[in-house]
Amino acid sequence: MHDLIVDELYDKKSIAAFIWLISQGRELEMSYEGQSFFITSDGSKDNVSMWIDKKEYSFTSVEDMLQLGEIMGRKLIDIWNDIKLGTLF
Repeated sequence: MHDLIVDELYDKKSIAAFIWLISQGRELEMSYEGQSFFITSDGSKDNVSMWIDKKEYSFTSVEDMLQLGEIMGRKLIDIWNDIKLGTLF
């Protein structure tokens, strides 16, 4: 089952798969227009953190991070289709 959800993330770029995987403790490297960032729930101040250039941005949920988190001044949810998925840990 887990492998099917990972495939859904990479094959369909499913936001639901992303939310589930991060909520289950997985971590993901991503990039947008050359800016790399890292999503994790391990050791986060709140429930999930986004790390950009060694700076932590904490959110109460993955959904909040998608709606409120920004890369280069743009909300993650607005640039989701342009984000390049990297390694899933």
